[in-house]
Amino acid sequence: MQSDLSFVFSAHEAELRSYLQRRLGDGHTACDLVQDTFVNVLERPETRIQNIRAYLYTIARNLLLNHRKQEARRRTDTVAPEAFAEIAADEPSPEDVVDSRLQLERIHLLVQELPRRTQEIFALNRIDGLTHAEVARQLRISESSVQKHLALAIAHMTRRLRNR
Repeated sequence: MQSDLSFVFSAHEAELRSYLQRRLGDGHTACDLVQDTFVNVLERPETRIQNIRAYLYTIARNLLLNHRKQEARRRTDTVAPEAFAEIAADEPSPEDVVDSRLQLERIHLLVQELPRRTQEIFALNRIDGLTHAEVARQLRISESSVQKHLALAIAHMTRRLRNR
């Protein structure tokens, strides 16, 4: 078997190496895969082979596919640090924080311009999160009264914000 394999190696090694090198673009890896192809044949002496060339190409192709899969798993593309700047942060930027505080202060001032009862209804509904029915029950007024006060508050704030 050893002398037969030496003959097969000398007859097909260059052809297999050329085949693998064309697909890989890397001569060293192609040589390694050719060696692995023949090692594979040596490890299976009981295999009946009718067409040695086809058998070698099948083994080489399978080794090539395995190599590509391993390379894909190993590959970690480097990313420039600047690319991370485009990823949204979980926290707001300092500018957003300042802008939000200014908006909150503006809304607070607008709420202060409302009548006391309307301020109270607005705060219970929009800040504390109570429903119209819960606000009505707590203040012992009708739901329609809650709705009217909220409509008045929103209309006032909308008008004032548009005029700025």
